[in-house]
Amino acid sequence: MGATGPAHADHVIVCGLNDLGLSIVEQLDAAGVRAVVVDGHEAPGLRRRLERMGVTLVPESGRLSESLHDAGLGTALALITCHDRDLENLQICLVAADSAPRTRIVASISNVGLGEQLQDAFAQVRVRSVGDLAGPGFVEACVRSTVIHAFTLDAPADGAGPGEIFAVVDEEAPTEAPFRALYGDLTPVALRRAGERLAELCPPRDVVVAPGDRLVVMGRLAELRASGLAVDDVHDARVFASFTADGRPSTAATPTVSPVGAAAAAAGGTSVEAPAGLWSGLRAARLRRAGRVRLRRLRELSATVRAELDRPFRRALAVVTSVMVVSTIVLTLTYQDNNPAAPESFDALDALYLTVETMVTVGFGDYNFGAADAWLQAYGVCLMLFGALSVAVVYAFITNVIISRRLERSFGLGQASTVRRHVILCGLGSVGLATMEGLLRAGEQIVVIERDVNNRYLPVARERGVPVVVGDATVRSTLLEAGVAHAATIAAMTSDGHANLETVLSARETRASTHRAGSGAPLRIVMRVFDATMADEVERRFGIHTARSATALAAPHFLAAAMGHEVISAFYVEGTPFLVARLTIRAGGGLVGPALAELATGTRVLAVTRCQSNEGPQDEAPGTAGATDPAGAAGPSGTTGVAGTAGSADGGPGPTADYRPGRHTRLQAGDELLVVGPVTRIIGMVRRNQLAGHAPAQP
Repeated sequence: MGATGPAHADHVIVCGLNDLGLSIVEQLDAAGVRAVVVDGHEAPGLRRRLERMGVTLVPESGRLSESLHDAGLGTALALITCHDRDLENLQICLVAADSAPRTRIVASISNVGLGEQLQDAFAQVRVRSVGDLAGPGFVEACVRSTVIHAFTLDAPADGAGPGEIFAVVDEEAPTEAPFRALYGDLTPVALRRAGERLAELCPPRDVVVAPGDRLVVMGRLAELRASGLAVDDVHDARVFASFTADGRPSTAATPTVSPVGAAAAAAGGTSVEAPAGLWSGLRAARLRRAGRVRLRRLRELSATVRAELDRPFRRALAVVTSVMVVSTIVLTLTYQDNNPAAPESFDALDALYLTVETMVTVGFGDYNFGAADAWLQAYGVCLMLFGALSVAVVYAFITNVIISRRLERSFGLGQASTVRRHVILCGLGSVGLATMEGLLRAGEQIVVIERDVNNRYLPVARERGVPVVVGDATVRSTLLEAGVAHAATIAAMTSDGHANLETVLSARETRASTHRAGSGAPLRIVMRVFDATMADEVERRFGIHTARSATALAAPHFLAAAMGHEVISAFYVEGTPFLVARLTIRAGGGLVGPALAELATGTRVLAVTRCQSNEGPQDEAPGTAGATDPAGAAGPSGTTGVAGTAGSADGGPGPTADYRPGRHTRLQAGDELLVVGPVTRIIGMVRRNQLAGHAPAQP
């Protein structure tokens, strides 16, 4: 496929033909947004998929300004660069920013420091990291909970109260009845009938459910608690919500969150700045914790050394010490009297020196047995042979324990052998590291398996006190060393999809061989895949609980940054990516004018925040809401009309967030909309908001 030829307009340029780039292109295509791909690498399989979608490809490097010009950079909506290497993405950003300073640029940068400097240098650049964006999704998959996702809506800027937590819960229908009768104001997100493989997404609230049907429902945390959500699941929901509260990408500079604020966010509230008087106490507490951590690590290292100095080593060391002591005594008493070449000042220290010199076969020549009596020469020969042999044995043990890195490797094994009901995390790349951090935040115990002993993230794991087993996760012995017999979950997170599949199958076989039939809890399996279309097949055919694509989880955030809206949360329901997004109604766009019930965008409205100039009575029907629910359901939570407030810039009362917009609510320019729905529907709604007139909704 050749260059683009004529200039394009109203499209998105994607630089990088890899898994992430293809996922972005597929979601753009599904939403009806044209994409132009710029990539000079050979990838025949991916190129054929672009051809089938009718996507234009510029087969040149995005680092050339001519290539970006051929792709229509000057008239593009945005440019997304998503190569695997940060340096290549950086170079494309520099070229694009110089050629089109007003075009929005989104870059995949895994290095945090580099990303911050790039955003500071160029106002139109937005930086995203696949690991940071995909990590929370894998954390949710690893934790055993009925809560599959949770997110936090904005808290008041004046700190008057916590943010509103919404949770997505998976459960079985208790009895046969209409959904509305069983769950009240909660919103159905998916319904899988008993015995059926495919689920119905966003069913109406009047649908009749029966025992055996699996339901995914969404609602406010308080409402879910009132409906019987377990205490442990409430804790999980708060932890999951803290990921979006603290890690949400922002188009503005990210404020610094204090330790107190982070703790409050983890509890599901808003983050606040710590008073100045607390900093000294926090610093002292941090130093005390650091001291305790260092002391604990020294104890663990001491225990590991004692474990490695086993009985054979101690015996060999005792033999060497005994030979040295006996030989020192013998030579002190006899060497001077039976050797004419011995100096007159020969004493015990000289005897020890001669003994060690002889045992290690150094032979400097200052002391020797050449002129000694015959029996003393024979003694010297025996000392050379037996001493050299015993010292060699000690050297072998030392080499095995210290020089061969066994001490470092067994340091992780010593901790791994003591944990129970833990998560085995295979692969410590950028996605694996983000998953590890999230699991630690969720209070899970972790054991990491990493093949590369020089992995740059291993020091981070050890700093967090996470046991590390260096080895191949596909090998049975490595899995046993990581405690697969006692683990609750195994997550294969390497950058090799085939190795991930081999790892989880080997782990399941190893677990089965170490447990009697019917004994012990089943091992939960989470696997990273690199083709989102294969996730459902892998789960179904291999019995894997959750197979997810990191690029599919991260792609919506890249699209949001490119299309000009904000993604608050991204999650999967029945293999379909959903988004919770925020957008501002644009004057002259397709969302201005019609009532919510008339928009038919295929999404659900969570909240409408009125612009101050637009505030006033609205034509709403009390008790009804929802942009697409034919039954007049409320938004995803069907909230009870509690309104949150956002403080204005001057600290005064700001616009009101209506968490229960009615079906007859009409949007006006400047209003802020919070919506939830499938990725393609959200993007279609964003495009409709940007286009003038009442364009038809995307299918």
